[in-house]
Amino acid sequence: MAEMEYCYHGNSKVLGFLAIVLFTPLFVRLGRLDFSAWGWEEYSQVFIVILLIALAFIRYSCHIKENSITYHMTWKGLTLYKKQVTPNQISQIKYKRYGWARKGAVIYTHTGFNIRLVDFTPVKIYEELDDFAIKHHIDQEKSKDYQLLEKLGWQE
Repeated sequence: MAEMEYCYHGNSKVLGFLAIVLFTPLFVRLGRLDFSAWGWEEYSQVFIVILLIALAFIRYSCHIKENSITYHMTWKGLTLYKKQVTPNQISQIKYKRYGWARKGAVIYTHTGFNIRLVDFTPVKIYEELDDFAIKHHIDQEKSKDYQLLEKLGWQE
């Protein structure tokens, strides 16, 4: 199995919309330019807007190699979280449907955080993950909804 990289880019459209909705009332208050009259509400709105804009740039990636799976969470090229698991560190992989027709999987590990793979592209990641689990004799559980998506060959 050759190394393949799978990526998920956060839904920046939703975060951008939320930032605009929260920023609009703040923008009206900015017109006054009287920062001494600001209270905790204005400062908390500024903080939330900045946080939403920052969250829009978080990227997740997953590398499936012959004998390990590496999961990265980055923000503007800066690694926030990286986890590499070998087959003996994985207790189970659960596949399920998310939303109407999106495939997803959770890799349960013996220690540390579990790895959640939802909305990754290309969708072939779930087939590669299935092959990885079969090759290394890792327990798998697929929900009925997920099996239906597989049966129908649904590719989003």
